[in-house]
Amino acid sequence: MIAQNYRLRRWRVEKILKKGSEAKIGSFIIKYGLNKCGFYRFSVVMSRKFEKTAVSRNKKKRQVYEAIRNNIKEKPKDEAEKRYYDIILIPYKKILTCNYSKIYQNISDILKYFNKIL
Repeated sequence: MIAQNYRLRRWRVEKILKKGSEAKIGSFIIKYGLNKCGFYRFSVVMSRKFEKTAVSRNKKKRQVYEAIRNNIKEKPKDEAEKRYYDIILIPYKKILTCNYSKIYQNISDILKYFNKIL
């Protein structure tokens, strides 16, 4: 799991889902909005339609959060004027068949995308 300060609150998730921008990268639909913190904040949203059992949904969520944590750990904090975003990850159903390394690569691609946006 990622640290508490890197996760989005429920009210912020609802706001971004309604008014945020959207992108599709890898196995995820991404909704995002600017934040005033000095770091990215994340949330993973999976519905019951995604997988019937909560155990399976939570397992994939944990894998996504772990990939985020490992990718954030590798990124140096520089560029003081850089923009940071609140990011909501909505996976496609095909993520059920993906292993951790594929999820890690998708998260890495997502962070590269946000580093290019200025």
